Amino acid sequence: MNAKILETQNGKLSNAQLKTFDKFRRRLKKKVPDYVITWVRPYKENIIEVGYESPKRMTYRKTLQAAKLAIEVEDETGVLIILH
Repeated sequence: MNAKILETQNGKLSNAQLKTFDKFRRRLKKKVPDYVITWVRPYKENIIEVGYESPKRMTYRKTLQAAKLAIEVEDETGVLIILH
């Protein structure tokens, strides 16, 4: 599960956003390894967008689990994660 962060996008992420993304990525890899993060970009100061590809056989349960992880990380860091 390698997240492809483009150099131009990485330069725009603040430290808080980058830490939030790293924490989310690590947790997602443990809990839902089927998800493949394809990109990340800042949306606002305290919001990041994360694009992902799900396999053909992705279940509702795994999608819900990924969303719960995003909420947990938001509660800890204060940066909202929008999944696309």
